[in-house]
Amino acid sequence: MNLIQILTTWQDYTTVKIWKKSLKFDSNSGRLSSATDDAINLYMPLFIKFKQKTPDQIIEEALSGKYVVKESLSDFSNWLEDKKNKKRNHAIHASYEIIRGFYSHNDINTQKIRTPVKDPSEVQTTDDILPLFDIVEIQQYDGSKEKIKKIRRVFLIKFLDLLSFRDKVVVMCIKDTGADDGDILKWNLGHIRNQEPGQDRIFIRVLRRKTRRYVCYFLSKETSKLVRMYEEQYRTHASDEDPIFVQTPTQFKTKFAKDHGRPFNKEYDEMKLESITTHTMSDSCRNAASKLEQILRDEGTPMKILTSGKQSPLRPKRWRKVFSDACDYVGITTDIKRLFMGKKDDSNQPYESKSRQDLELYFERIEPIITIYSDPNPIPTEEIQKLKRQLDLERNEKFKIQNENDRKFEDVLERLRIMEEGRARDVPTWKKHF
Repeated sequence: MNLIQILTTWQDYTTVKIWKKSLKFDSNSGRLSSATDDAINLYMPLFIKFKQKTPDQIIEEALSGKYVVKESLSDFSNWLEDKKNKKRNHAIHASYEIIRGFYSHNDINTQKIRTPVKDPSEVQTTDDILPLFDIVEIQQYDGSKEKIKKIRRVFLIKFLDLLSFRDKVVVMCIKDTGADDGDILKWNLGHIRNQEPGQDRIFIRVLRRKTRRYVCYFLSKETSKLVRMYEEQYRTHASDEDPIFVQTPTQFKTKFAKDHGRPFNKEYDEMKLESITTHTMSDSCRNAASKLEQILRDEGTPMKILTSGKQSPLRPKRWRKVFSDACDYVGITTDIKRLFMGKKDDSNQPYESKSRQDLELYFERIEPIITIYSDPNPIPTEEIQKLKRQLDLERNEKFKIQNENDRKFEDVLERLRIMEEGRARDVPTWKKHF
């Protein structure tokens, strides 16, 4: 069979069917995700072209020893770089993650095959240029100095205030939970309406579809106020099952006209607002970043934020890092952090049944670090520190004076006690009988 015939029918081979079926069984949803299927359809034909063999022949060849698989993966990765002009990280991903799975799901042991170290991603490099936290050195009351982590409130407020109210609230929710924006956009109104009375923080416990694990979200006091305000202003008449964050009426009418080829008519058309998409959020954040660049330029403090063809360092997903970094900074354990962020890990299960009150104790440690519109832990100014040191000195002096007065009082009491005992000894014996 020639190569063209193999590439035409490669999905019909038993080993490929076993691979895909095994992936379905291992997934939480019981189905093959579109992203995984797309990756297989992209890289498996390339691997077949590289090996010049059928999928079944590739597995048969691997039975002769692990060195064959190790060599095939390494050579395929290099071939993708050299012959197909793939970037190193893409080549490693294709070979050591996608194609490696083809071997392992066909019972070929690949456990001890080392994956090459990837280059730093372009996204990471872009993000490093624009940190969301500052490391600030402060002077303690005793004169010593300490470095602390502070979120860049002033800068981030400028960015957030350039978003629409709806999009600002979504970003604030991402910041507070570390959740994917796609998960937050699936929240319905019942999640925020069915809360315990008198609670300042919104608490949501849901089953995350992607991981099939329970995840527990807290919204900070400032974000909870914004969410409730948004619901009151824009979603009062919607049902509990409807999504929280939806199109504006203008956005709905624009989409309606595009889909139906005519304008929306309120006389006989129903306005059913749909949930916004992750693409909407990405576009919104990029537009706000562009506006922020212009504002900073006008203020005389120019800053390069966006680069053509690269992701924005203020994209929705970047805000997940705020929560993650805050957890690490205050010492939240990995298990609790994964439970808050909805990460898949069997070690999370013992914590899934913890009460709201228990989990809130952890969140209370995180909240001061991620609060943006009010600073719960302001950095003391030099003047305030001096006043506090002076107050401490005065308090210590007051304690010294109090202690001295207490000592003198004790001395007087002791002398009185001695005098009373002396008088008792001097009383004649016959008087003691009366």
